[in-house]
Amino acid sequence: MPTAIITGGAVRIGKALACHLADQRWNLALSYNSSDPAEVVAHAQKAGVTCKTYPGSLTDLAFAEGLVEKVTADFNDVQLLINCAANFIQENVEHTSTQTLVDTMALNLMSPYLLMREFKQRVGQGMIVNILDERITKNIPTFAAYSVSKVALEHVTKLAAVEWGATVRVNAIAPGLILPPAGHGQEYLDKNKKNVPTKTHGDVADLTRALDYLIASPFVNGEILFVDGGASQSRTSQQ
Repeated sequence: MPTAIITGGAVRIGKALACHLADQRWNLALSYNSSDPAEVVAHAQKAGVTCKTYPGSLTDLAFAEGLVEKVTADFNDVQLLINCAANFIQENVEHTSTQTLVDTMALNLMSPYLLMREFKQRVGQGMIVNILDERITKNIPTFAAYSVSKVALEHVTKLAAVEWGATVRVNAIAPGLILPPAGHGQEYLDKNKKNVPTKTHGDVADLTRALDYLIASPFVNGEILFVDGGASQSRTSQQ
């Protein structure tokens, strides 16, 4: 039975992908920080697969660097790494605090970079999927450090795909309007769907279908799969 490493796997998109993979008979190595992984663990148990948890903050680069080694000591069949953990802090360029910049780059870029490197060196086969954002095609200063980190992670995705394609495929999924930000609900999705070319919002099922496609497509490598209703094709700066 294959094993997937999922960062940020206890909440939001990471949780949805983790539960979907459990239903597809994947064992789970779940990395999380402050969120409670109990629902994912229970879902995995019900699905009849193993779910081991690895608590720690990916702003701590030493934790990130050592995570794959811990997982491979527990599982001998690791085949997938999903870098999903991220922060989303609303500070523009002028008002980005030093701490926000340091934490965002560590969590959203440097830790995925290290996890990718360790996956290649210690696992050496399989696939990596990085979770990006459809905003990488636009210049929206409202979330400055976040935007920089996701654009940079897109570049790392493509670099690694070229370097490692013979053994490890590297792709990314860039979601659009699928989940509301923390503190918002359905009204946020209903309000903002008018900015999407399809005039609809998505659902986490759109992301699980995208993941299934990448897993099942051995000749797809270095691709950024936008799941956004076409929003990335509009260069207008939407908040």
